[in-house]
Amino acid sequence: MSAFVSNLSREADYGAQPRAVAALHDCFSVFGDAVDQIRDSLNQMHDGGSSESLRFQMSNVQTWMSAALSNEDTCTDGFEDVSDDEPLKLDVCNRAGKVKEVTSNALAFINSFANKI
Repeated sequence: MSAFVSNLSREADYGAQPRAVAALHDCFSVFGDAVDQIRDSLNQMHDGGSSESLRFQMSNVQTWMSAALSNEDTCTDGFEDVSDDEPLKLDVCNRAGKVKEVTSNALAFINSFANKI
């Protein structure tokens, strides 16, 4: 999604509504943060450790995945003041919605696992 938004932002500077372009640039930033948070979560899960350490690690993973989901929400929130017929808004929000669904599902699995340890 970050690469998609990055490529789209270069094209959008020349034809979309100024508010949509600003929201798109914000999306690029927050999706970059979300990718970092998801990457940190994956790295944390690979580390393993004692059960006490595992609980702490899973707490970190839950926090980072929740933050990633919040960042993804921030992306679509930025388009609230953009006209609903703006193609840029439709494209970004549709794709972001799919990413949010996957992130939300991953967080649900993580929460389920964390509740069992």
